[in-house]
Amino acid sequence: MEKLHKIGFSKLTPLEEALEKLFSKIHVNPIEEIIIKEVLNRILAEDIISEIDIPPFDRSAMDGYAIKAEDSFRASPKNPKKIRFTGTIEIGESSNLRIYKGEAIRISTGAPIPEGSDAVIKIEDTEIENDLIILYTSLAPGKNISKKGEDLKKSTLVLSKGTELKAEHIALLSSLGYNKVKVRTKPKISIFSTGDELIEPGVSLQPGKIYNSNTPMISALVNLYGGIIIRGEGIKDDKKAIKTKLIEAAEDSQIIIFTGGTSVGTKDYLPEIIGELGSILAHGIAMRPGTPVLIGFLKNSLIFCLPGTPVAAYVSFLKISGPAMRKMLGCSVLDPRIEIMAIINKDVPVSGLGYLHYLRVKIEKEKNEIIAVPVKLKGSGVISSLTKSDGIIEIPPHQEGLKKGEKVIIKLFPR
Repeated sequence: MEKLHKIGFSKLTPLEEALEKLFSKIHVNPIEEIIIKEVLNRILAEDIISEIDIPPFDRSAMDGYAIKAEDSFRASPKNPKKIRFTGTIEIGESSNLRIYKGEAIRISTGAPIPEGSDAVIKIEDTEIENDLIILYTSLAPGKNISKKGEDLKKSTLVLSKGTELKAEHIALLSSLGYNKVKVRTKPKISIFSTGDELIEPGVSLQPGKIYNSNTPMISALVNLYGGIIIRGEGIKDDKKAIKTKLIEAAEDSQIIIFTGGTSVGTKDYLPEIIGELGSILAHGIAMRPGTPVLIGFLKNSLIFCLPGTPVAAYVSFLKISGPAMRKMLGCSVLDPRIEIMAIINKDVPVSGLGYLHYLRVKIEKEKNEIIAVPVKLKGSGVISSLTKSDGIIEIPPHQEGLKKGEKVIIKLFPR
């Protein structure tokens, strides 16, 4: 340990290698069944096969009259056709009415098409005169009819397990008659921010102290990525206190996240403590910001020690902790961030080869092009660089930087 403090990280692990090792050790969480009203943002644990056709019957796509299309052939404003009005079908009704040649039935949008009808003429293309309907336009068979199974056919796979359920998925499930579905249980997470300099928001700022922003930030990200927070607090740079909290958290948490205390400073105790109590999968990742990240295990708990500087902690969560959580949840997509193509507006050198660099950028639009404007490459403690940014560009380890006018991929911040 003393050697590490003196020379820094003796070996840096490429991010892809670290993630491959990490993901190989993660098991998908158990399944629970919950009601549809509570499944927003949960991860589906079963394939959904439609047991019915949607719509379940031929229905009208317009307010109008159900007719036989042939009765309207060659009808126009100058050559109107007349047919008999024989009844009405409202939405939600079941009717045994039938259409015969020369007849029309008043029908509402969504109402079932009566037997014998093969078209619906819009109200505005007709007039009513006593018990006659005057047609002013010609229709082809099938016009203004939504066919049975047009949206979904019975026995079709409509949602795959691993889908993150949004409002539109909930609508689809409800339309199929589901009131409960199977989802993955949420991982339980403990969050600790270490540092003698930290005080909690809400108290007076003292000389030499800073407010603890990491615990609230990581807590928000955990919620966003689908976890349950068991505890979230600050800890002093004290070996005994850190050890006690770690052992306590390992009893009820699937994931334990620390910020700070993981680098090579004299008060960075976490590597030593985790090496003593558990095991270390990787310490030191070839990425900037985020180099000091430690990935370890204690009993059945996965441990992430993220850097203490807020930007580095944020980026490290997006690249490592968040995807690990989604792996536990059985997500089909481990990184949920949206990607967009843009053009970088200036040269951006990197601070050294061999590292995966993360460039914070703001998005601007010039004419018909999306422009990526660098906010700040260095300064992993500058929180405002995140609030002024829209996303991150990843610069590969072998690349010396970006050239003005180069096309780049921006990964937008998760929302």
